[in-house]
Amino acid sequence: MNWDLIYTLANQAEFMNKNVNDRILVVDDNLPMRKALTETLKYLKYQTLEAGNGKEALELIEHLRTESLESGNSGLALIMSDLSMPVMDGRELFSELKKRNIELPFIMLSGYLASNALDDLKEMGLSGWLQKPADLEQISTLLEKILR
Repeated sequence: MNWDLIYTLANQAEFMNKNVNDRILVVDDNLPMRKALTETLKYLKYQTLEAGNGKEALELIEHLRTESLESGNSGLALIMSDLSMPVMDGRELFSELKKRNIELPFIMLSGYLASNALDDLKEMGLSGWLQKPADLEQISTLLEKILR
């Protein structure tokens, strides 16, 4: 992804909310894609955390839950995860969170998402989905809709 394009779009975007201070976990095995999304979110004034697959994300989420019980801090506002990853994919991560009664808004990211897979995920409580590569306006609009 072109970093200059991300910065240009972010600087030109009138819809950016300057007062947002929510923490979002970005889960993607593709490091350049994960970094691009993280930088986009930072430009939109979100705090970010990263994981390279669902297993890493689950470990981080459990750590944050323990930490939040001790500190009273909210931990995470939302998870954005790639659908296809090694070790534990986005669907498995989402299912595991549901099994553990961890209720967090969840956005699935995919280069291709079959409609029946989307329907199944929506029935499970998926908050939204974005087709990769999502642009700044799509990301901002969906986050605003889910988090506000």
